[in-house]
This record gives sequence, structure tokens and C-alpha cells, in this order.
Amino acid sequence: MITETTYLRPNVTIEHELVGSKMFFVYNFKGISYRVFGSLANLNSYISGKIESCLFQCSSEKELEKYFTLIHNT
Repeated sequence: MITETTYLRPNVTIEHELVGSKMFFVYNFKGISYRVFGSLANLNSYISGKIESCLFQCSSEKELEKYFTLIHNT
């Protein structure tokens, strides 16, 4: 469930996604690239160019939904 959306630009967002009791942060680049982070600190490091790692990366909302469904069911 998306609890908050922050717009960095009109087509670049950060979505706060609550799955069970765990919060994830999704960097959505123009709807063509999604990166999932487990902490706001890791997301901020990615945005500032300090790290490249994320928990999951995909190119469609459908793949992103599958990932969160899998996490929720484990």
C-alpha cells in the first residue's frame, strides 16, 4: 500500500510502500525504471550518487507488484 508520494520532478517520484509492517521506498523514474530501497538513508545515498545498490530493480509496475506480493507472502 502506497502511504505517501513525493515528487522530485513531474515524472520522477519516491513512493513510500508499506508491506505488512515493513516500509519500503520506491524510486520511480518516469515509469520506466523502479528501484526499491529498504531505508530512506539508502535511497538518499542512491540519489546523491554515493551507492548503486538497491533491494530490487525492474522496468514495469507489474514486476514491482509481483515483488511486493512475494515479500508480503513470505
